[in-house]
Amino acid sequence: MYSRAGKWALMSALTVLSVSACTGWGGYPPAKNVHGSQLVGTWHARDCDTTLTLKRDGSASVTGMPAEMDLDGKVTHRGGGDGTWEIDGSRAEQELDVTIGNETTPFDLYRDEGRLLVGLTVGDPDDMNWCVLTKHP
Repeated sequence: MYSRAGKWALMSALTVLSVSACTGWGGYPPAKNVHGSQLVGTWHARDCDTTLTLKRDGSASVTGMPAEMDLDGKVTHRGGGDGTWEIDGSRAEQELDVTIGNETTPFDLYRDEGRLLVGLTVGDPDDMNWCVLTKHP
């Protein structure tokens, strides 16, 4: 038989798990109805030292994009270059696809208190190596 405190702890844990299952990566809710014009501009992730520039004509450039990170979140390999971008709405949640050469990298789109965020998961999602890019004017 559970004590009152035990029942409270169990219910609190289940509530936290169910709420976190409804949010996206990093705890941010997925952005909905994102238009290309909202993404045009320069995005930067200070923690990952990554810059992504998206132009109206569909061209893109990226510098310092982490390709691999160790378990401590330190970048061990970076990539970058010039290519193209598009919004992929074929899944339940929109994503930003950036293609450099013949490799496409998916970026997730999230909102934090109304602000649009671009997120990159590096490697295995279970390792929780994320880069959060914010738009710069």
